[in-house]
Amino acid sequence: MGNEILVEDRGNVAIITLNRPEKLNAMNIELRNQLLKTLRDFNRDPKKRVAVITGSGRAFSVGADITSIAEDLAEDLRNSFYPILREIRFSNKIFISAVKGVVAGAGISLALATDIRYASKDSRFVMAFHNIGLAPDTGLALMMLRLGGVKFEKYILTGGEFNAEVAKDLGFEIVEDPLSEAIKKAEEIANGPYKSYSASKRLINRVIYSDLEEFLDYESAMQGALGKTYDFKEGIKAFLEKRKPQFRGE
Repeated sequence: MGNEILVEDRGNVAIITLNRPEKLNAMNIELRNQLLKTLRDFNRDPKKRVAVITGSGRAFSVGADITSIAEDLAEDLRNSFYPILREIRFSNKIFISAVKGVVAGAGISLALATDIRYASKDSRFVMAFHNIGLAPDTGLALMMLRLGGVKFEKYILTGGEFNAEVAKDLGFEIVEDPLSEAIKKAEEIANGPYKSYSASKRLINRVIYSDLEEFLDYESAMQGALGKTYDFKEGIKAFLEKRKPQFRGE
């Protein structure tokens, strides 16, 4: 295994760091595979209670690494991104995200999937799926609209960027040092009435995410269809050639 994911053991707390700083922690297949294994190992360890997820360098994560996207987008989601989402959201354990700098695409999904979210004042949240002819994925539409409401509908529909102040409406607490605050909260939870916190998470899941699996089935089918369009192929080509795409709407 490589070092795309770093894990710091702090007793009943683990700090999981996405570690491709030179690529702004873009999620290539190696990082995703390592992250999935790390999450599964954490969830299987009876000694662990809380995990903090953060990114190395100047970003949390810019989402999927376009150069490592599979030809079948639906299968890529089902085999890679969705299992990561499930390990966080449907675990009985508590996850906390510490966001700084830029966070985009599936990186936003990763942060929103956690139970408690901290972000720095300079954080930037970027929705750029449409720039390559795709719609938001990895559960982002469901999580963003349910957590933040119709205020975020425009970002789901046409993309765009928002700052940390706006992200407060998605449950992010804006702090000077997100990682320090996340670790402090993690230790507080891990050494508190932990079973009650875990039960409370299950209640939250029942209220907000009971239909997440059904939504992911729909989302993956839609993204799979978009992955076969001219606009997606042109979007990827333009991205790699560092030029503006010439979309046709087909």
